[in-house]
Amino acid sequence: MTKSGKDAKEPYRVRAGGVWYFVDPTFPSEAIEPGDTVVLYPVSGDAAIAILQGRPDAEMVAFLTPQGEPFAVPTADIAAFHLAAVDEDP
Repeated sequence: MTKSGKDAKEPYRVRAGGVWYFVDPTFPSEAIEPGDTVVLYPVSGDAAIAILQGRPDAEMVAFLTPQGEPFAVPTADIAAFHLAAVDEDP
């Protein structure tokens, strides 16, 4: 991902790992559920595609990579995350 959509106000598409994703930044982050795919924007560093595993109100938020590898990010280190879905119509 080369352009940051962290502050986007309209839906957009990104390509990561050879897969296109449709991203909706207008979907309320508090409505995103465990198991949903997101574009994760850290306070510093690169954005990543991830699958939410835990509620973002905890001290650490658990995610999976698209390949199924678990990782966690401190809540304070997350700038934003937007709901994403594989775009079947690239």
